[in-house]
Amino acid sequence: MKKIKKFFSVFMSVLIVCCFCTSLTGQAISFTPNFEINSAACVLINTDTGDVLYEKNADALYMPGSLVQIMEAALVLEKCTDLKMQITCDSELVKRYQNTEHADDLRYADILEGDVLTVEELLYALMLTSSCEAAVMLANQFGNGSVASFVDMMNAKAQELGCTQTNFTNVTGIADSAQKTTARELAKITQYAMNVSKFMTFASAVSYAPETQNADRHKMDEWIWTHSNAMMQENSSYYLEGTKGIKTANLADQGRSIICQGTKDGNTFLVVLLAAPFTDSDGTLKFYHMTDANDLLKWAYTHFNYQTILSDSTELGQITVQNGDGVDYVLVRPEKSFMSLWYDGADINSIVQDIKLDDNVSAPIKQGEKLGTVTLKFSGQELAVIDLIATSSVELSQKKYYLALAKHFPHTEWMTRAIFLSVVLCAVYLVLCIYAHVLHTQKNKAPEPVHLKPKASAVKREAEKSSRKKQSGTKK
Repeated sequence: MKKIKKFFSVFMSVLIVCCFCTSLTGQAISFTPNFEINSAACVLINTDTGDVLYEKNADALYMPGSLVQIMEAALVLEKCTDLKMQITCDSELVKRYQNTEHADDLRYADILEGDVLTVEELLYALMLTSSCEAAVMLANQFGNGSVASFVDMMNAKAQELGCTQTNFTNVTGIADSAQKTTARELAKITQYAMNVSKFMTFASAVSYAPETQNADRHKMDEWIWTHSNAMMQENSSYYLEGTKGIKTANLADQGRSIICQGTKDGNTFLVVLLAAPFTDSDGTLKFYHMTDANDLLKWAYTHFNYQTILSDSTELGQITVQNGDGVDYVLVRPEKSFMSLWYDGADINSIVQDIKLDDNVSAPIKQGEKLGTVTLKFSGQELAVIDLIATSSVELSQKKYYLALAKHFPHTEWMTRAIFLSVVLCAVYLVLCIYAHVLHTQKNKAPEPVHLKPKASAVKREAEKSSRKKQSGTKK
C-alpha cells in the first residue's frame, strides 16, 4: 500500500509541475492607467517578476525600425571574443541602403569611408545613435562577410526565443513591410539581450566619445555620440530619473518607437512602445513615444507595490478523512504565500479563490501532504495556481481500515474479478465432468453379438437331417 501511495504521490507531483509550467504561459494580468496612451502598441512589464502590468495591441504586427539593432547587438556580443578588434568602414556596404525609397529612415554616426573603429566603439554607435554604418559593418563582420547571413542568425535566434511573429530582413531598421514583430515579442527579445554580458553597458550609456583617432578627421574632440532617448538627459523636459536606454526608432511610414527601462525603490520596469504619431491633430510635432514612456513609468512607480495576495497561514477548508485514528478531518492551507506587484486602484478583495479539494481521502495523512489546489483569478484572468497542503497529520486506525475494507470489498474490482474467475473455473470443471462421463460410458458398453456365416457342408447336413425327420414321421 505504501509503495502504491508513493508512486501516486510522485505521479501527482510531476503532473502538478507540468500544470504549473503551463500556467506561466497563460494570459497576463494587466491594469488600465487613467491617462491616454498615444502609441499604437504597448507593453509594460515588471522585469523582477515578469508581470505584465499594462498592454495595448501587444500582439499586433508592426515594423520595428532600428529596434532590430537590439537583437544585432546581443548576437555580436555573444560572438565577439575581443571587443577591441578593429573594423574598417566600407561605405559601399552602406550605400546599398542610401539609394532606396526609405533612405530618410536611416540614422548616421558620422563614420566615414576608411575609418577604423573597434567593435566596442561600433556597438556604442549602434545603440546610441542607431548608426546604419555601424549596423552594416558589424553584421558583415560577424556574418562571415555577408549581412544577409547575419540576418538569418537574427531570425534563428528569434525563433529560438519563441518569437514566432517576428521576421527580420535588414539590420539598419529601414522600412520593409516584411520586417515585422510585436510589442510582446520585442519585450522578450529585449529581456534576452539585457541578460547578455555587457549589453546594458552599451544600451544605457548617456553619451560616448570614440577613442580611435583617425588622422583625416577634423575636430576629433567633437566626435561624441549621445543616446537618442532624451529621458536620460538631465537637461531634457522628458528626463525621468532612473531611466536607462535602451533604444529608439523612427519610421516615416509608421511613427516613433521606444524601448526603455526604469527603476525606482528596487522595482525595475521595461516599457515597449510602438508607432506613436509624429504630430498631434493640429500638425504640431510631438514626441508621444517619450511622453507615453514617461507617464507609464511614473504610473508604475506611484501605483504599484508588493502585496500579500494569499498567506500560507490561511486555512482554506477541511477535508473528511476516512479511517482516521480519533480524527475524521484535516484542515488545508496554501503551500506557500503568494505575493504580487499590485495596482492600488484594484480591490484586492475582488480576487476570486477557486478551491479544488481531493475526494475520498484516507488515512494516513502526513502534515504538508498535497490535498488540493487554489486558483487565484482577477477579472477572469489567472494570477496563480497554488497547492493546498494538510496542516496536520492523521494516523490510520487499523480497526476502521479493516472494517471499511471488508465492507467495501464486495463492491471492489477485485470482487468482480473473483466472481468472473469463479464462473470461468466452474464452467471449465463442468466441461471436464461431461468429457469424463462420455469416456467412461464408452469404455463400459457391452459388445454386440457376432453372427458367423455357416459353412456350405454344414448347411447341407442340416437340411438332410431335417428331411429324414419329416419322412420318419410320415411312415408312422
